[in-house]
Amino acid sequence: MREKVRKMFYHAYENYMTHAFPHDELKPLSRSFTDSLSELGNLKHLPQNYNGTALTLIESLSSLVILGNCTEFERAVLWLSENLTFDVDARVNLFECNIRVLGGLVSAHILATDSTNRLVQGSYKNQLLVLAEDLGRRFLPAFDTPTGLPYAWINLKYGVMKNETTETSTSRMFLFILEMGALSRLTGDPRYESAALTCSTKVMEYA
Repeated sequence: MREKVRKMFYHAYENYMTHAFPHDELKPLSRSFTDSLSELGNLKHLPQNYNGTALTLIESLSSLVILGNCTEFERAVLWLSENLTFDVDARVNLFECNIRVLGGLVSAHILATDSTNRLVQGSYKNQLLVLAEDLGRRFLPAFDTPTGLPYAWINLKYGVMKNETTETSTSRMFLFILEMGALSRLTGDPRYESAALTCSTKVMEYA
């Protein structure tokens, strides 16, 4: 079973890297790609020369370490640290971006700095944490609301857009604390954990 899981992972990962990278996800039947993180926000147009956020690569990082592929993990970490940017006119779902992108970057940073893994030998200088903090700062305007509950959508470049919908999912309000709490602990900036805690507390008050 372990070998079967390994083969299934590499079948998916290698085809993504061949046919879709650095876009977000692979369309397996057409062998093309989708920039799902932005397309989920129903963006009418993507920024010029937009190539996605390498979402599948970010989500694969921990699996690479679990499978013992330190070489590929290191290569992926260095590519992300040199090429990934969030300064794009892209309206994204706050919850999805938090659990998939922020969570992936924070986890990868922890793995990259774990001395027992001996990864990214001397060439990793917290670049993924810098990216994670940049993304976290872009989240904060979504939490600046009268209720303390965040907007469900945020534009990574411009923040909360004019006339943005106030509809959100209360079932997701408790799920920011892990990623944003970890970001605060790693950076020493309390704003991320505070925003997530306020959100959770408000849901309990309204319940």
